[in-house]
Amino acid sequence: MKPRNFATLLVVAVISLAVAISAYVTTQPWTVSNGKSEAMLPTLKTSGDKVASIEIEQGGKVLKLTNQDGKWIIPSQENYPANVDAIRTLMVSASQASLVERKTARKDRLALLGLTDPKQSGSTARLIRFLDAGGAPVGEIIVGNKKNDAFGASKSGTYVRRPGETQTWLADRAIDGSAQLKDWAKTRVVDVPTDTIKTASIEVAGEPAYTIERDADGKSFKLSQMPAGKKLKYVNSVDEIIESASYVDFLNVRKANPSDTMKTAGKATFETDKGLKVELDLKSDGKQAWVSIIPTGQGDAKKDADAMSALVSGWEFEIPPAKVTSLMKKQADMLEDAGS
Repeated sequence: MKPRNFATLLVVAVISLAVAISAYVTTQPWTVSNGKSEAMLPTLKTSGDKVASIEIEQGGKVLKLTNQDGKWIIPSQENYPANVDAIRTLMVSASQASLVERKTARKDRLALLGLTDPKQSGSTARLIRFLDAGGAPVGEIIVGNKKNDAFGASKSGTYVRRPGETQTWLADRAIDGSAQLKDWAKTRVVDVPTDTIKTASIEVAGEPAYTIERDADGKSFKLSQMPAGKKLKYVNSVDEIIESASYVDFLNVRKANPSDTMKTAGKATFETDKGLKVELDLKSDGKQAWVSIIPTGQGDAKKDADAMSALVSGWEFEIPPAKVTSLMKKQADMLEDAGS
């Protein structure tokens, strides 16, 4: 065999072997070298039905989830409903996780795995505690960085350690959830495609109201009545109002308080092709902003209105002040002389 042909065959063989190894690695379960693993939280695995609350501590902040009469709530948010799907995912992953690989036990290397003290400000580690009705732990674990593709393609692991120990482990699955509200509540309470919105009315406090309608192209929006001799300064300024009105992500939530003295900023109301109407009542002092949401609908839109009402009725939601600014645009500020 010629040297050149031999070299070519050798390269092909090496590539084939690499592909075969890669395929094997991504399809076969990984285990530790000694073939042993242990349940991460054995008591949780057998007594998960005793969990009455969950505490997540991160960076010195604690978020608590409580099962109250069969419904999961967030006490710090005036008992706003928690995201049951997120809680279920956490319970399943934590109860089924196994410790499959022993890692470092050196305290000075905990930061590399995201496993520093969760009580310290700035720590990304999460102390997750599953508590029974009396407040006793059913299981608790400190959760650190995720290791993507640790056990093959799309099979992530998570670095963990037990409270009071520096010994770290690689658990055999992703364990998600921080001490941030967005991980445990459905913080997007309004989510309507802009191309389904046909009209909107904007009432800025102390200013004349104006209306917006979908343009003939079915994609962009325009003022329903353009004042004589005027035009928009920026062609997309009306589209931006509709975009901002179409969704609401909240930062915090509280029960609606009619006696609140925060200044009213105005009201934005839009209607969809199906007849869903969503009213956003806004108030802001420039540093904080809150919105009350009133959805209504008849016929086909009633189902959508009822689903939204289940999340928003009786509540006020904190939003970024910039959200109010984007919604409460004075019509006069958007216009300029047509000849300019």
